[in-house]
This record gives sequence, structure tokens and C-alpha cells, in this order.
Amino acid sequence: MSELNIYTIGWICAVGKELVAATAFLDEKHDDPDQLPANDNNTYILGRIGKHNVVIAALPHWQYGLVSAATVARDMVRSFPNVRIGLMVGIGGGVPSPKHDIRLGDIVVSSPGYSSGGVLQYDYGQAIQDASFKITGYLNQPPQCLLTAVSVLEAQYESDGHNIETKVNRVLDKKPRLRAKYRKPDPGTDRLYSSFYMHSGGEEEDCAVVCNDISKMLARVERSDEQDSPTIHYGLIASANQLMKDANTRDKLSSENDVLCFEMEAAELINHFPCYAAMAAAAYAKDLLNKVAPNKVEAERKLVEVLSKVNTKLDKISSKVENTQIKVEDMHIDKHFKDVTKWLAAPNGSGNQQKAINARYKGSGRRFIEGEAYIKWKKQHQSFLWVHGIPGCGKTILTSTVIEDLQMSQECSPALLYFYFDFTDAQKQSFENAIRSFIDQLYFKCDSVQKHLESVYYSCENGKRQPSIDSLRKAFANMIHEAGEVWIVLDALDECKPRKELLSWIKDHFQSSQAKVHLLITSRPEQDIKSAVERYASNEEMIDIRGDLIEGDICSYVRARVRAREGLSRWQQRPDIQGEIETALLEKAHGMFRWVSCQLDALENCLDQKTLRKALTSLPATLDETYARILTDLPSEHMHHTRRLLQILTYSERPLRIEEAVDAIAVNVGPDLAPGSGFDPKDRMPRPEEITRYCSSLVVLIEREDRVKQKTIKEIQLAHFSVKDYLISNRLNEKIAPYLGEMAARSSIAQVCLTYLFETNDIKNIGLFRKLFPFAEYSAQYWTCHTIVCEFSSQEVFTLAIALLSNPNALESWLLIHDPDRLRTNLSWEPSDVAPGLYYASLVGLSRCVERLLGDDADVNAQGGRFDNALQVASHKGHQKIVQVLLAAGADVNAQGGWFGNALQAASYRGHQKIEQVLLDTGPGVPQDVD
Repeated sequence: MSELNIYTIGWICAVGKELVAATAFLDEKHDDPDQLPANDNNTYILGRIGKHNVVIAALPHWQYGLVSAATVARDMVRSFPNVRIGLMVGIGGGVPSPKHDIRLGDIVVSSPGYSSGGVLQYDYGQAIQDASFKITGYLNQPPQCLLTAVSVLEAQYESDGHNIETKVNRVLDKKPRLRAKYRKPDPGTDRLYSSFYMHSGGEEEDCAVVCNDISKMLARVERSDEQDSPTIHYGLIASANQLMKDANTRDKLSSENDVLCFEMEAAELINHFPCYAAMAAAAYAKDLLNKVAPNKVEAERKLVEVLSKVNTKLDKISSKVENTQIKVEDMHIDKHFKDVTKWLAAPNGSGNQQKAINARYKGSGRRFIEGEAYIKWKKQHQSFLWVHGIPGCGKTILTSTVIEDLQMSQECSPALLYFYFDFTDAQKQSFENAIRSFIDQLYFKCDSVQKHLESVYYSCENGKRQPSIDSLRKAFANMIHEAGEVWIVLDALDECKPRKELLSWIKDHFQSSQAKVHLLITSRPEQDIKSAVERYASNEEMIDIRGDLIEGDICSYVRARVRAREGLSRWQQRPDIQGEIETALLEKAHGMFRWVSCQLDALENCLDQKTLRKALTSLPATLDETYARILTDLPSEHMHHTRRLLQILTYSERPLRIEEAVDAIAVNVGPDLAPGSGFDPKDRMPRPEEITRYCSSLVVLIEREDRVKQKTIKEIQLAHFSVKDYLISNRLNEKIAPYLGEMAARSSIAQVCLTYLFETNDIKNIGLFRKLFPFAEYSAQYWTCHTIVCEFSSQEVFTLAIALLSNPNALESWLLIHDPDRLRTNLSWEPSDVAPGLYYASLVGLSRCVERLLGDDADVNAQGGRFDNALQVASHKGHQKIVQVLLAAGADVNAQGGWFGNALQAASYRGHQKIEQVLLDTGPGVPQDVD
């Protein structure tokens, strides 16, 4: 242990970048110690600076704060008992003020004389609770020999300059690998915004990219050649257990206590700026040590003696801050949890579960869950069941019964994962989103598996980009393995498009011998699903829900509707009529719950015996015939509302909230429409729930919980997948078929959306506006996807789209409601952020609109938007035709700026190889940066 006694200077770094800088300034690096005490958890770098032997240690990865630093120091002086001076050197957050012109890369040296020892400790937890700070202590004064050295060095710098930048460059010349990260950044990156200006994007977004509002930037005079750069400042440094992130609070603490720097800010800065600050601080620390004579160091008390008292106080400090830190950590964990789940963006299946429960008759599915096959599946490890059946036989209702049964089991509920593929919601039609949902559920339920998702989150630059499906599948597999045993229920595989990856995943389930997974899937017997499952599953694992399994449930359902529900209560005194209804329906049901439900709805409208018996003798034989009859029987005066509702619900990317649907059917469209007559709030239905009467049994209202807004949302949807199948088929009658073809339907929807936006564009308060005009959000988000399909075939839609893209006020209103160029809602959005209409047409893929705007003399190289110009955004989004149109109009293929720098890099990032070739064939290439 004698070699450990030669080290007299202890140097602590908070983060890895500071450790790199400290090591780089060693004059000599020593071998690692052969042996350390068992109770020392630190790892050290040993070396020499001038005449001093130095031991360097860093805080544990991603652990900051007073207690962490004190723990590292305690272990250091135990192992290196001759350490007499301790330095903490690294990156901090400067506090510029009229009194102190602190800039990026400047150095702050803690100095006594401000009623403190140079470092102020404050209670950050107190600030969270009541927006004020409580000063909880000051650091003791540094050793006299260091204070003297600081004074001498200050005088020398004032006389001769410090040459710190030169010294940093010498180190980087010796270690060229460090130059990219550790060199002095361009002065242009040192932007000082007003304290009242909020960071524009989410926390994961780079401020250097998204914060570009020059009007909020504070002007500062450029430093002259006579001024030192970096500048050395002497004064008070504030320290706490948490990061300082609020500029107003920072300035308040600074003004009250003359604070120059916040030490804990280092963790945030290293994510956004080169680490020159760490180099500059290390260079100053080396100069300082070279001014201290070794014998002066030897004269100081050993830190192990000083810290023996600190160890006693450390427990008091820990207990004092424990309650506050727990609250702060809970807030941090909660925020991190929300950040990860928001990034994952998993669909929530609870609404589908509740919808199925609401539609289910009490007791439905009991025969299945009491059957031998289900009980065996529930208990046996690595089990599988495929439940299949014809359209409308009640598979989803059965799924809800299975999920409810598993939720009631203490063994299964904590590890139950379920997902409903859903034809009404584009977010619930992909295998990737099913995996996201499973991961989200398991992440919420099981703490021990969270690390696997967080590993993917960190690998995606803390959520700056989205993960690949392969990384999600791997993370989910690891989470399942860690969880031990899980039950997975997956409904309506036939509503997943495409299904190749899903079927591959099911194959992996059969071939895996490690995970204890119980997998139950339901679907129609589609050929690709049937072929894939039959390769691996036994006959006992494939269950066709027909015959006794479903007929008993249908019989109970019919009997309950006829004898106990209000709709047919007029026949309560006529058991003979009730018996006729039950017999007629059960004879023709053929295992179709959906068919029976529709007939009962229709029979409720029969008010007398003659009409009822006529209906019973002419029941439609199939679901197609049932839906055709429903449409025929709807009142003709309702038909224009019926058509519009069915158009939107059939081709919409998501279900409509009831208030959205009410406004949608109240919009007037047409080429001869007078300005101001497109929408009048007075035309809204007085009773929104009556909207289902326009479509009878073809639609349903459902309620679901919005976890983000924490409220119940009522939506209108097509009642069943078989309804959509029918509406998009070629089996429609000639009266309605012309309106439900995709081109005609999307043209109608686009006109409705654009007309609504034009009629409701007087936005003064966006929050109030969304409440007053609920269809605006849907219209702003989806008019483009409908217009893409029909901009060439519908002159009315094309005219409306050009009018919006060419009108600055209309364009601004659209983007205020929904900006497709933004990663998410931007609270600091300003009208000055609006790019030209050509940019947005290129972004969303409206090629005919692009051609028209260029024909109207739009500037093809106009700047604006996240990608800076139309060519770059079209290249990134993969719109090859638009790229070619823009290039033919003179777009500059080498224009620099924007998110990716230029069009070629934007195309390359997304793997658009054909566009890359078009760009390369057009110009001489992209200039290369030269370091």
C-alpha cells in the first residue's frame, strides 16, 4: 500500500467528459494501483502534474449531487491517505448578467469573500414545492496555499495573458481523436436568449437546432483581441443535488447571491455542446497546481482527517435531504417514465376492451373459458390457441371474456398483455404497434423489465429518433424472458395489414424453448393465417367457434333481447310472438352473432303483429343482404348525412369523436358555395347522440378513456369489420356505390376538411378555438392524406388546396392547429415560423399543387421550415416526382441548411436510393466539410 501514499492531490470529475479532459492534461500517467481496500467502490486514474502526484476519480455513471461527490471523496481518502487538497474540475452552467459577461467556454473559480467559502449549497426540493430557494449551507474556505496560488495566477494572467486556448490545442494536437468533441466551438453557437424564452422543442430535441428565434436572442458585443478568451471569473458557485433548468429561477438566485455558475448544469450541457469547457477548466487547474509548492501541500492537514468529521455529517446531510430527494427523484422518475412512453407512442387497447364488454351479453363465452382447451392453455407453459370463425360470429366478444377472466386471476393479471387489431383505427392495424403496445403494458406492470426498453430509448439518442422493428422485437423478447411468464391475447389478426412480420413472430413463439409464454390469437380463417398456424399447431390448438360453442351464447343473447330489453318489450304480453321471433332468428343465425344483432335492431321498429311477421318471413340470408336492406330502409331525407358519415368512417385514419362527426355532417360543400356559407355552428345537431340514426346498425357509439387528458371520450365507428368489407366491396347497390368508391369518398372528405378550415380560421386563442370548432384538428391533420388521392381527379379539391397553400392567413391558421413540419406541438410557435406554401406541398406530397405553385412563380429555393427548403423536405419524405419537378424548376441541389444540411443527406438518411441518384445525376455533388 506504500505507493498509494505518494498522491497528495485529489481531483474529482462529475462526468466522463471531464475525466477525459483531466487525464489529457497529466504530464505523466502512472500504472493503475495493484490493490485497493475492499470497501472502495471508485476507479482511479493516477499521474503527475508538475511536481504533484494526482489521483483522479469520477462520480458513478449518471449519478450527480452532493452525496455522490462526498461518497467518492470519502473512498478516495481512505485509499490514498496522504491526499491533502481536493479539486472538483469540470463543466458548469454559467449565469450571464450585466455584471458578469460569462460566455461559452469561460472559467469560473470558486472564491471566498462573498460571505461564504466560494460554493453555495441550496435546497432544490424547496424550489419545486414553493418556487423559492432555501440556502442550506456554504463550503468551508479552500486551503490557504490554494488561495495564494489563485491570487498569483490571477495577477500573472492580467499581466501576460493565460494562453489557455493554446494549451488546449497542444493537448488536442497530441490526441487528435479528441479534437472533434473537445475543440473550441464556433462563437456562433454561444446563443444567449432572454430568460423568458422557452426551449422550442421537446426535452430530447437539440436546442441548437430547434431554437432559432433571433428576435428572442440577446445581442452581445464581440470580444476584442485584447480580451482573454476564455475569460476567468472569480466568485460564487452554486451546488445542489438536481439540475437547474429554469432560467428565471436561475437569474433570481444569481441576483440574490451573486452566483456565477451552477455546478450541476454540467450533465445537460454535454449533450448539446462540444466539451471545450472541460478542457479549459482542466488547463486552468493544471496552471493552478503548478503555482503550489509541494511542501505547502504537505503542510496541509490530510483530508482523511478532515473527512472523518465529514463522514459523521454525511449521514446527517443524507437524512436531511432524504425526503426532499425522494420527492425530486419520484418526479424525475415519473417524468422519465412519461418521456419513454410518449416516445414509444403505443396504442391503448383499453377502449376496444370496454367496447366489446359493452356489446357483450352477460355469460357470453363462459362455455369456452370453462372448456378443457382453454384451461390447459391457461396453465401449461409455452401454450398456444388459435380461435377462428366466420365474420360476425363473436370472436372479439369472446376475446373480451378471455381478457376479463385473466384479469381476475391473481397469477395471470400482473403479466397479462393484450391487443386488438382494429379496422377503424390506422394506429391499430400494424404488427409494430402491437409490439409497442405489449412493451408499453409490460413496462408499466413490471419494474424489473424496464431496463430493456430504456436501453433502446437511450440508443435512439434519448428518444430523438424512433427504433427499428427489430430492436423492438428484441427488447420485447428480453422483457418476456425477464418477466418469467406472460399471457398474451391478440384479437383479429385478419385486421392487421400487412401480416408477414406478425406471422413470423408467431412462428418464433413455436420455436422458442425459453420463454414461458401463453399465446392466444383470434381471426377469420384467412388462408395465409391458416397456412402459417397449421404448420406448427396441433388440431387441439385450433378451435373453430361454431356449433355448441357459440350457439348456446346466441340463444341466450336472443332470449335476453326479446324478453328483457326495452326494444321489444311491446310483446311481453305475447309469449307466442316472442317464441316466433326467437325461433326464426335461431334457425337462420348459422353462428353469426352480428347477423342476429342486426335483425333484432330491425325488428324493434316493427310496431304491430302484421309488420313483425312479414319481417320474420323475409329475413335477409347474409350479412351483405342485411346491410343492403339497412341502407334501403333509411329515410331518403337523411341520405346526404348517411353518405358523408359512411365516407368518413370507411376511409378515415382514425375514429371520429362524436362532436367531430356532428360538425363534419354540418359542412356545406360545392363549387358555387358563397364565402361564409360553408359552416354555421347553428346547423349542428341539438342532440349529438342521435347521429347514429343516420346509419342505423351500421355504426355504433363507444366510450374510451383518454389516459393523457384523463377523461372519457365518446366516438362513432363502423359497427363491425364486416360493415367496412361490404362498403368497400363491389356488392353495393347502384344508388350508394358511386359515393363510396375510394376516389369519390376521399374527394368528399377533403372538400369537407378544407371548407371547414376556411370557414373557421379566425384563431385568437388556440385552446378555446379547438373547443369551439372540434372538427378543426381532424381537418388540419388529415386533409392532406385525402387530397393526395384525388388532387388530379377533383378540380374542387385542387382549387381549395391551392387557395389554402397560397393564402398566408389560411396557411398560418392551418399550421397553428396542426403543423406537419413539427415533431410535436410547439407552445412557442410564432407566425414567423411559417414557410412558403411550396414547402408544405412538397412535404406532404401534393405533386399537382407543387407544379401549380411553381407555375405561379413561387421561389423554388425559398428558405423556411425544419428542412430549410422544398427540395430537402421532398427528398427526405421520399417524394421522387416532386423532387424531379423542383429540380426541373431550378432547385439548388447543393443548397446548405436545414435538419440534414442538404437534400442528398436528407434522402440518404431515409434510404431513398432512387432520389439519391436523381440528385447526384443533377448536380456536381455535395461539398464535403473539411476539418
